[in-house]
Amino acid sequence: MYYAVKLKIAIFFIAIVIFGVIFISWGLDDIEGLLAHPARAALLLLLLAQLLVIMLLVPLGWMNNRLLLPQPVDNNTLIAFIGAMGVLLFLMVSPFSDRREWMLLSSSDAVRYFGLFLFILGATFSTWATIHLSKRLSFQVNNQQGYKLVTDGPFKIVRHPRDFGTILVFIGIPLVFLSSLGLVLAFLSTAGLFERISREEKMLQMQFKEEWSQYVQKTKCMIPWA
Repeated sequence: MYYAVKLKIAIFFIAIVIFGVIFISWGLDDIEGLLAHPARAALLLLLLAQLLVIMLLVPLGWMNNRLLLPQPVDNNTLIAFIGAMGVLLFLMVSPFSDRREWMLLSSSDAVRYFGLFLFILGATFSTWATIHLSKRLSFQVNNQQGYKLVTDGPFKIVRHPRDFGTILVFIGIPLVFLSSLGLVLAFLSTAGLFERISREEKMLQMQFKEEWSQYVQKTKCMIPWA
């Protein structure tokens, strides 16, 4: 229980950092201007909602005692650090570019709303996958079933729904702010995800063998229905 509380507190502080970076980069003297465009206001509300859903609905205690042993893929500290810095950079650059009309992709609201659509789709996939996986693995451990390959829910649509959703979120945010440099940084920040996915697939192949091979034949890696 104590471990789960610490994780919830960590997510709370992550939320503070994310919103703090966006507000400061835009300018604390013009928060009203930040919220003036419906796409920007909706993005911030949806981002807050996603963080709250994860904090409240995901049983974070499932991460204790190496419950994530079937997916030990986040042990590359350098890649994780570069990815985190990339995220902070595009979160800083995107609102900064928008307010100062610097290196903008377009002046069209259609681009903003397309970015908002990508964010909604990505947040749906990543949040759904996180909640579903946590419940499935918690059920397996609580019932002493051992680790089993999760292939239902969002994992029936694509093998890596959390990563697919995360990439869409990363792309959607700079599009809402019309930031070309933010979009480039968002793409760069996803590079580590592909390396991690490659290692994860190799590990799952070794662990689940034929079951994994059959699963691969039925599903796409990252892009559903492609």
